This record gives sequence, structure tokens and C-alpha cells, in this order.
Amino acid sequence: MIFEEMLREEKQEGREEGRLEATQEAVLELLKESGEIPCELQEKIRNLENLETLKALLKLAARADSLRAFEEKAEEYFNSEDKE
Repeated sequence: MIFEEMLREEKQEGREEGRLEATQEAVLELLKESGEIPCELQEKIRNLENLETLKALLKLAARADSLRAFEEKAEEYFNSEDKE
């Protein structure tokens, strides 16, 4: 029984990790359409491990008309998150 639970948990963790990676890549793909993404920004996005934060960034990336606009909105988002 314990072994089955461990397998289920491992499978769930794998799914979550897959969702994180897919969302990170989706954000980066959208941003690539606006130009070359600075290494620092790429690294920051790839290091995020909160799916809800990544989903918010995906929406910002979809709405942004430039990398600069995305960076400004993302900074506002992170600042508002820090206050909560």
C-alpha cells in the first residue's frame, strides 16, 4: 500500500514538473516573437517553480507588444506579489 502511494506521488510530481516546464517554454516562445530575450530574463523564467506565477506571466507575454513592456508588467506583478 505504501509503495503504491509513493508511485502515485512520484507520478503526480512528474506531471507537475512537466506542466511547469511546458509553461516556462510557452512564455519564452511568446517572448521570442518580440525579439531576443536577455539571458537574465530567460534564467528568471526557467527558475520559476510556481505554476500560477508562470500562468500569470504567460498572460502578460501574450498581451505585451514588446519585451520591454513585458518586463515592466512582470516587474509590477512581482512587486504586487511581494506585498501580499
